[in-house]
Amino acid sequence: MTDGSMRRRSLLRTAGICIGAAVASSVTDTGSARAETVRSVFHRPTLVDPATPRNARPSIGGTGRSLVFSDEFTGRSLDTSKWNAVEQHRSPGNHGVDYWYKSANVHVGGGALELGISQLGTDAYGGSRVDSQGKFDFTFGTIEYAIHVPPTIGHLAAAWLQAANGLTPGGVVDGTARDGEEIDIVETFSTDDKFGVTVHWDGYGADHRQSNTVVTAPGLHDGTWYHTFTLDWTPTTMTFGYDGDVVRTITDPALISQVKEFPIASNEIISYAQGDIHDAPLDWHSTMYVDYIRIWQ
Repeated sequence: MTDGSMRRRSLLRTAGICIGAAVASSVTDTGSARAETVRSVFHRPTLVDPATPRNARPSIGGTGRSLVFSDEFTGRSLDTSKWNAVEQHRSPGNHGVDYWYKSANVHVGGGALELGISQLGTDAYGGSRVDSQGKFDFTFGTIEYAIHVPPTIGHLAAAWLQAANGLTPGGVVDGTARDGEEIDIVETFSTDDKFGVTVHWDGYGADHRQSNTVVTAPGLHDGTWYHTFTLDWTPTTMTFGYDGDVVRTITDPALISQVKEFPIASNEIISYAQGDIHDAPLDWHSTMYVDYIRIWQ
């Protein structure tokens, strides 16, 4: 187990799972009618991780919403019913290197999703990405990531949403994000304690548009191991949070997606990340750890 993987909540989770098992056993012994009642009370959607605390609430927003999707990453491998480990060529990357998403850099262990960086050749590097494309998407709700942000040395930690049908569905550029957008809840592009909150729409070519805010984030790279990054999304407002504080609010109706989006977590070797990827330590220090991803609707 890596040093980073040791900083987890596994004891509490294990205790919760054991208690849950004991309750289930007791219910079975008391008769079918009572068992059926308890199963109904404790029923959860199939995409909700049983290890998620039943009273889990987002650090901002989520009022009146129920948990519909979660992963606490307590297993030993990626849950492929929820996630894709992406294998994709992405070039150019930081300082002109050949850049990939490599599924081999995706691991689950010690109670966390681990998104690593690797060197593939002299000027070739692999980052990592998981997404739920084709497996889960949603329109409106509250999504929260708990992430350990690695130092930004030519790569960045990102948590974001992507439109299920793309940014220009049907090839139509309509001048708004209402038909789909990329929603960057966090991009840690800086060696300082700050990150970007950005929305992109109308594709990535000549018609591409974006709106960006840079957030000052005390302790982002040092101090607290995990930080929470949250989006509370309604038809009229998108509210972004960092460790329970609201850091950006969008109310312009032209900038708010009205269509299905799917969650993504990635460790990117990208051109605008500060630092030189050649200087990054290619061990746990460069790994992005995700403690959980939860969505309420």
